[in-house]
Amino acid sequence: MIIIKPLSQCSFSDALEAFNKGFEDYYIPIELSLDQFTCRFGFDQLSVDHSFMAFYNNTPAGIMLNGIKKVKGKKHAWNGGTSVALPYRKIGIGEALLKATLERYQQQGVVEASLEAFKVNEKAIHLYQKYGYEIVDTLLFLKHRGSFHASLLKKKNQLTYSFKRRLAKDIQNLPFYTYDVPWKNQFDCIHDGEAFIALDEKNEEVGYLLFQKNFSSIGIVNSVTFYLGSVKEHISNSEDVLDFLLATIFNMYGPIAYNTYNVPEKRNSLLVKKLKSFGFQDLYTDEGIKLEQVFMKKQL
Repeated sequence: MIIIKPLSQCSFSDALEAFNKGFEDYYIPIELSLDQFTCRFGFDQLSVDHSFMAFYNNTPAGIMLNGIKKVKGKKHAWNGGTSVALPYRKIGIGEALLKATLERYQQQGVVEASLEAFKVNEKAIHLYQKYGYEIVDTLLFLKHRGSFHASLLKKKNQLTYSFKRRLAKDIQNLPFYTYDVPWKNQFDCIHDGEAFIALDEKNEEVGYLLFQKNFSSIGIVNSVTFYLGSVKEHISNSEDVLDFLLATIFNMYGPIAYNTYNVPEKRNSLLVKKLKSFGFQDLYTDEGIKLEQVFMKKQL
């Protein structure tokens, strides 16, 4: 018998068991400690009140993590992870969790729900489509290792821009900032996120890069992850703006590891184009599966 409960009525040990068992055979195996699991609720703005657990004969069998927040005065919701343990698949647990989630969204007055799913996970995608979600974009994981061609980095010195460093939260006030991207790519979900903002000759803000630095055990920057990059609309030299910002970062931190996280292929097409021009390539799992997700939305 399947029983669905709000996560707020369950123990975190049961929740962690359901989460980890559901991801044991995933494309990227995931196993979190209890501390790592609970930290996600703060960093990713998830809610125990709006998340659900499934029990099968009193055994933790599945979990669906959710968050709800206001964006420009309207409530948006995000499915931040769905996990069903292998022995309990194909008996309707995922569907039961999704039904409970959508009912909660409606009760809370949510106007738009979003989620991400790995592109190869066709069964999950079909379930979401059955309940009204639509694929709106493909999300890319790209990487660059090693040095950049010197001629590409010289672009910084040939372009007449300057830049300012800001915290991720500061870009929300830019007129060309958009929330129409995955939940974890938004400024308020990037832990210790930073932004470089490009300024033109008139000192006007014309573009930005949103990223996160990662550090070694001795405090040295050893990788940078890009989340978004955008340029002010209706300017003729939009590619130059991103060239300048990217070259600035690459010159500043040198040949460390660079990655992207869930960068939308259509919504952030210019950034994708410029990253590939600098030599970024698709990221694959150890089993040779291309890492890419679909970005799905449902209007309520």
